[in-house]
Amino acid sequence: MKALVLGSLFTAFISLVVYLTSIIAVHGIRKSISDSNYFLQKPYKLVFEIVMWICGLAIITTGIFIKGSPDWMVIAGGSGIFMVGVFSDFKRNLIIRIAHYFFAIGGFTLLGLSYHFSFGYINYTILIGISALFASAFSDKRIWCLELTLSAEIFIGLFYLAHSIM
Repeated sequence: MKALVLGSLFTAFISLVVYLTSIIAVHGIRKSISDSNYFLQKPYKLVFEIVMWICGLAIITTGIFIKGSPDWMVIAGGSGIFMVGVFSDFKRNLIIRIAHYFFAIGGFTLLGLSYHFSFGYINYTILIGISALFASAFSDKRIWCLELTLSAEIFIGLFYLAHSIM
C-alpha cells in the first residue's frame, strides 16, 4: 500500500506541476489556477478537471491507507479538492461559484488542520497557516501564489507522512 500511496501522491503532484507550467508558458499567469479553464481551447477544457480529480483521488487514497484506520480529515480534504474539479465551471452561475470556493477553501483548510488533529504536527499546521498569510499578502489579487504554496506544502507533508508512518 505504501507504494500505491507514494506513487499516487507523486503522480498527482507532477500532473499539477506540468499543468501549471504549461499554462503559464502558453498563456502567462492568470488570476487563479481555476481561471485557466476559461482560456483553454475546446479540446483541452477537461484538462483542469482531470488534474483536480487526480489530485483529489491521490489525497483520498492517502487518507484511506496512511494509518491503520482511514483518516477522515484527509479523506474529506481530498474530496474537497476533487469537487473543485467537478465545479470548475464556476463562472457559469452563482451556485457553482459558491460550491467551487467552498470546496477549495474547505479542502485546503481540512488538509492543513489534519496535520495537527490527525498526526500531531502542530508546527506544520502553523507553518502552512503563516505561509498562506504571506502568500496571500504578496499575491496582488492573483491567488496562483497562494494555491501553489498550499498545494506544495500539502503534497510534501502527505508524502513525508506516508513515507514515515506507513
